Amino acid sequence: MDDKGLIQVVLGIHSPWFVKDINLNTSGKKMDIHLEFIKGSRFPCPVCNKLSEVHDTKERTWRHLDFFHYESYLHARVPRTKCKEHGVKLVNLPWSRPNTGFTLFFEALIVTMSDVMPVSAVADMVSLNEESVWRILAHYVNKAVENVDLSEVDTIGIDEISVKKGHQYITLFYDFNEKRVIHIEHGKGKDALKRFKKVMEDKIKPNQIKYISMDMSPAFISGAKEYFPEAKIVFDKFHVIKMANDTIDKVRRKEQDKNKALGKTKFIWLKNPENLSEREMKKLHSIKNLDTKTAKAYQFRIALQRLWSIKHPYIVREYFNKWYYWATHSNIDEIVKLARTIDKHFIGIMEAIKRNLNIKDHTGSRMKNIVIR
Repeated sequence: MDDKGLIQVVLGIHSPWFVKDINLNTSGKKMDIHLEFIKGSRFPCPVCNKLSEVHDTKERTWRHLDFFHYESYLHARVPRTKCKEHGVKLVNLPWSRPNTGFTLFFEALIVTMSDVMPVSAVADMVSLNEESVWRILAHYVNKAVENVDLSEVDTIGIDEISVKKGHQYITLFYDFNEKRVIHIEHGKGKDALKRFKKVMEDKIKPNQIKYISMDMSPAFISGAKEYFPEAKIVFDKFHVIKMANDTIDKVRRKEQDKNKALGKTKFIWLKNPENLSEREMKKLHSIKNLDTKTAKAYQFRIALQRLWSIKHPYIVREYFNKWYYWATHSNIDEIVKLARTIDKHFIGIMEAIKRNLNIKDHTGSRMKNIVIR
């Protein structure tokens, strides 16, 4: 068997398709596999499945699994059939689903890896941008949900993820009861909620949702009120602490212009003291001794986290009132703004604490609970 025949077997390609040519770029670590179909072949119409003559072809390329550590791509002239009943249509292919630049094998690899790794790590490992990985996952999650009973879902979580350095957004929707992702939507804010409601209209009735957990984005809040008017809007610990961490970073970035000791310390301030390495702990203490606003902001976040360790609702409110007074008298503008924002939404935070809702319990750092299987 020659190399073309071997690759054809590995690809699972059958007549009328065959491997016409293979180009190996050793310096670029790339393999291009060119497919062709037997001249005179007829293909099923993608609508009615009747064999039809080829009308014309369109050149297409798909990313495939790596061969021998070489990035591999399939290339082919994809036929368009001319069906007497349905007209000119692009045929379905055995190695790829419609309107995607990836083979089914490659997409299966992405799904499998995302089950055990953060999406960002998957993207790096396969040399793909994060948005493309999310688009693949979105297809399989949303397709799988078609066969899942969601009539008992009463609490959903919403999480917004930025990709392409914040220029694009993905919105994840979670079923809190079953701890699973039930929808992935491109975009963010009110429009994402509108599309979620429309896509799910046969699976989820708006009045069955009792709670929606999210961040304090005005666009999300507006969308939840409009499209799920009977649901209570709550704000879970993950999103509140994330907002506090973002606040610390704003303080740090402003202060590091005058204090170079704060350079390259961004991720230290995102951790709790018990999670710091010995080196990070030494760095933290050396900065704290400089009496920086960043270190003070970090203490406000640590103190805020204690809210979720308090069991009695009355004591939670009492503790927050003291934290709020301390924060609004901190003389750190960013902390004052944070305190006022949290105070404005505190009823929703209390409701999440009472119901023990935390979106991080359902996501972690990877897509381990996507509804695919």
